[in-house]
Amino acid sequence: MNPPEQDREDSEAALRVLRGEREAFGALVARYQGPVYRLMLRFTRDAETAAELSQETFLRAFQRLALFDPKRRFFPWLYALALNLARDHARRSPGRFVPLAPDADVELQAAGDCDPARAVDATRIKAALRDLPEGYREALALRYLEDFSLQEVAQAMDLTLSGAKMRVHRGLAMLRKRFGEEEP
Repeated sequence: MNPPEQDREDSEAALRVLRGEREAFGALVARYQGPVYRLMLRFTRDAETAAELSQETFLRAFQRLALFDPKRRFFPWLYALALNLARDHARRSPGRFVPLAPDADVELQAAGDCDPARAVDATRIKAALRDLPEGYREALALRYLEDFSLQEVAQAMDLTLSGAKMRVHRGLAMLRKRFGEEEP
């Protein structure tokens, strides 16, 4: 399914829920439970807590669905809710928060199935991403792992478009510096 069609289906599902068809929300949960769970797992590094926070994200989304603008994409709106919930959790449980590179375990597992040089590269990338400040790490994850536009990164992270561009640019610059590459 192409993204515009998926976006239209998301908007239609949201509108149906607002008209009283609560079961239509199930399609949104089914489509986005994986990405939301992975976000929570990156923040908590605990499967049970990640599952609880994911469930809380969808509950909040359901309760606040009237605030969703159907002319925009649903996933960045949902991701912003999830990101704020994850940050709130991290503030409440500072000793339990361990930043994790975006989808690092998946990358390492995939790289481990390949040649050893790629596994070493994946390990270096994981370490470099983990060392980035949270705002830069999350901006890069949204832009390159979740395939958000810069406008959607801005929306999800509650930044201006200029601020989102700067986060992505600076995050990439930090990674280049870490790997000893010159800026283009």
